[in-house]
Amino acid sequence: MMPTTRSFDALLRSALDLIADGGIDGLTLSQVAEHAHVSRATAYREFGDKDGLVGAVAQHEIGLMLVAVHADIDTTADATALVASIVVSALRYLRSHRAFTYVRTHEPHWLLHAALAVGDSRTDLVQTVAAAVTPAIAVDTRRLRLSAVQAAEVMVRTVLSHTLIEYSTLTDAQVGEAVAHALITD
Repeated sequence: MMPTTRSFDALLRSALDLIADGGIDGLTLSQVAEHAHVSRATAYREFGDKDGLVGAVAQHEIGLMLVAVHADIDTTADATALVASIVVSALRYLRSHRAFTYVRTHEPHWLLHAALAVGDSRTDLVQTVAAAVTPAIAVDTRRLRLSAVQAAEVMVRTVLSHTLIEYSTLTDAQVGEAVAHALITD
């Protein structure tokens, strides 16, 4: 659980605004502090360094995406429809996310190599999101072709790769259906 101080929240919002406008590569804690109208010392106290800030932003935004996807899907749908709807909802959410879109277009290396602190260890972006998605698809594990963790990883990797490729001949619905058919037995 992340802290919820006013300065922490202001710094997160400011970082997200700055990332949406100019990316992560040139981002500094000093810029974020100035944008949030807090001292540099406060920014360093809240996050430690730029990696801490980026990790906190990523964890926060992943949490918001998961809440939005959960609200968008029918959790009582059969396994095939559930998997397809999760994929489609995640794709739609990420395409409308300004900061994600900027990073995807200009600095995709941040998405490919992001490592987030999880407890006492660091895990990559795919593992972090897959771990959060796993409970949603573990409803009918007898129909999964892979373990729930592996199925969630396939979903996350597919969503990430499909969002990294700006143009595709596949619609989001087709991607969702393909993933569902690959993961769920009839």
